[in-house]
Amino acid sequence: MTKRPPNPQQPPTLPYQAKPLPPKWKSPPPSKPPPYRPSTAAKLPPPSPPPKHYTKPQRGSYGLPLFGVFAFAFGFYGLFAWEALKSIEPPANHNVPLDVADRYDRLAPDFDWDVGATELLTGILWRRRQLAKRAGGDVLEVSCGTGRNGGYYRLGQCRSITFLDRSGKMMEVAREKWRKAHPAWGRVRWVVQSALEPLPAPPSVVGQEVREGDVSVQKGKYDTVLQTMGLCSTPEPTRLLRNMAAACKPDGQILLLEHGRSHYDWLNRYLDASAPGHADRFGCWWNKDIGKIVEESGLEVVRIKRYNFGTTWWVEARPGNGEGSGKRALEVEEGMRWRLEELVEKGKKEVKEVVQRSREQ
Repeated sequence: MTKRPPNPQQPPTLPYQAKPLPPKWKSPPPSKPPPYRPSTAAKLPPPSPPPKHYTKPQRGSYGLPLFGVFAFAFGFYGLFAWEALKSIEPPANHNVPLDVADRYDRLAPDFDWDVGATELLTGILWRRRQLAKRAGGDVLEVSCGTGRNGGYYRLGQCRSITFLDRSGKMMEVAREKWRKAHPAWGRVRWVVQSALEPLPAPPSVVGQEVREGDVSVQKGKYDTVLQTMGLCSTPEPTRLLRNMAAACKPDGQILLLEHGRSHYDWLNRYLDASAPGHADRFGCWWNKDIGKIVEESGLEVVRIKRYNFGTTWWVEARPGNGEGSGKRALEVEEGMRWRLEELVEKGKKEVKEVVQRSREQ
């Protein structure tokens, strides 16, 4: 069989035929969102108007709630004080000595528990904290008791602290509390003696420790002399303050937090009636005239503030040059008291006006 010659006009035949490529896939064109048409649904009804008795609170119309809070606080405090007064029974012999410091040895184990709730409710605990924070340099705390101020000192601003109290039992409690609170701070000294005796000078600080056992009267004075609730238990409070002034530098500070007589005669009558029983039980004459004691001591008073119906005294002072400086400060404090009473009366009138307006509306 003979081969046919190739036809030059036809393309040569390939051994296989390539298939045509499929067309490229094209995504459909994006659909356009439907045009916005406002809803034809029924609209919500308007909010109902406020009731007729409702009045929008206006600026400055919050006197009534605040008055209620203060009334509750004063009422609770008054009830607490009244129950405390009723719980005190007069002593059997009525011959309670002025020096009642010996009671503290018996009270030492439970003293913090006995006074803790009272100091918390009356704000004394918070004022202890604020007073101790002001201490700095070489510090002497007189009548330290069980060390109720020990946890409030800013140790970074204190070079040394000397705690002094007549009761050895109270001092034991204070030392144990300090050891647990500040185990690494050793620039502290403990002296058991009466504050009516010459007070020891600041200790010698060697590194982070003080020289133990050296409590003799030396040259040198303290930057801060502090006492809280100590004038009530000493038979000679004026002498004690003068002793504190003698141990303080001329440019130092004397800080006191005491309790005594009130602004009000009705409260002073209760304090006078219950003072013997309170002193016999707790070792504290709480009806002393702190203002008169400060005046007679000759301290140069910087500031006096009073709280809790005037029974709690906050005193900032410096060693004075003689008698009379305390009297001038007390006159200023008396003037401030009258100004405070005027503001209280003005506040009562404003509260009455607010109550009357609220009733009319």
